[in-house]
Amino acid sequence: MRATKVLPLLLLLLVGCGAPPDEPPPNFLLISLDTLRADHVGAYGYPRDTTPNIDRLAARGTVFLNSFAQAPNTAPSHASIFTSLYPTVHGIRSHGLNLDPSVETLAELLQNNGFATAAFSQLNGDTYRPGFDTYERLPSPFKRGNGLGDISMVLDWLDHQAEKPFFLFLHSYDVHLPYNPLEEYLRLFEPDYQGGLPTTIDRKIIDRINSSELEVTDEDNRLIVSLYDAELRRADEILGTLFEHLRSSGQFERTVIIFLADHGEEFGEHGQMGRHSHTLYNELLHTPLIVAGPGVPEGLRIDTRVSNMDVAPTVLTAAGLDAPEAFLGRPLQPVWSGEETKDREVVAERNNSMALFSGPYKYYKRERWGGTTGELYDLSTDPTEQRDISLENPEVFRRLRSRLEEVERDLRLRALDHEQPESEHLTEDEKERLRALGYLQT
Repeated sequence: MRATKVLPLLLLLLVGCGAPPDEPPPNFLLISLDTLRADHVGAYGYPRDTTPNIDRLAARGTVFLNSFAQAPNTAPSHASIFTSLYPTVHGIRSHGLNLDPSVETLAELLQNNGFATAAFSQLNGDTYRPGFDTYERLPSPFKRGNGLGDISMVLDWLDHQAEKPFFLFLHSYDVHLPYNPLEEYLRLFEPDYQGGLPTTIDRKIIDRINSSELEVTDEDNRLIVSLYDAELRRADEILGTLFEHLRSSGQFERTVIIFLADHGEEFGEHGQMGRHSHTLYNELLHTPLIVAGPGVPEGLRIDTRVSNMDVAPTVLTAAGLDAPEAFLGRPLQPVWSGEETKDREVVAERNNSMALFSGPYKYYKRERWGGTTGELYDLSTDPTEQRDISLENPEVFRRLRSRLEEVERDLRLRALDHEQPESEHLTEDEKERLRALGYLQT
């Protein structure tokens, strides 16, 4: 295992498996902070103090430094987290679609095995509702006073959990557009901005910037990043309130906490600012994955490549349960125990575009007007994918292209029949929220 800390063999053997049969399973808290890039988290090397509470969580758990999402947009990515299936298979491409009834979700599996299950989420539609005893939508996406600020709802639910182990899912758009941080947080990162942009950046402004209708300076671009960081610092502070509540109630040491994101955000790496959903470059796919709690090694930082699709089987293993055969992800326990050291093959997709991570390389079949093109990157020397090396490495290019074609054929064979009109199951209020987030245009 490529890691910066070596654990004694006995400890590795103890933490490598699920809950012992004579002990009750732990609780599970799954936190998804929407649109969070891994490289803006302190535990991943970000120099700004954006995530002190998340960093403390990372220090008492295991950090997966190379974890990737299955899609660059919210709906398919979260569906992959809950089902351990790729978007082609589970069929959720946009908000407002429902999973095929034959798909088993993580929440349903835990609910059926005696867990109290709850979701407090800003996600729209009923895609993720199956399996949750309690399903509450947090206000979204106007974050001054909302978002994770409504953590009191979550704390109240936790205070009433005593008889059964629980699975709690918490999701927030707090770092998603619009960037509208409270002034006290913005001052931490951008106290002296003198440019012409407002300190609230919404989708309309971002679209004007990306279309070159609105000219911006380097100082303006730094402001946009600072607004994002300020939103992140506020979300981190409120998560700190949640962690402290778990400590004071005695639940912290009995709870496995999984912190992740569904996708990232672009800040100029490939010519766009404040966008996601449309490409499969790593600023949108490289996301944090931190696991901490009983049975998880402390202070471990792992380079081995994994993915969000591995989360559901990891939780089931820790709960002493078997994952369904249909799951395509694999438990992370063999990775943090040192049994598995090889990078996992990871696939991400968006409509007709797909990316394959294999060894040090990433092959990107990119959808363009009139068809698709192939790109090849060596992530060991070019992690931000600035140099396409396909012409210089034709053998690697052909090998990975052929391998991705095999994967595509396999996923199409597994795909479920669940054609649904986009947004069919959304209320008018949910559609308005999605318009504010930039997911719906009409």
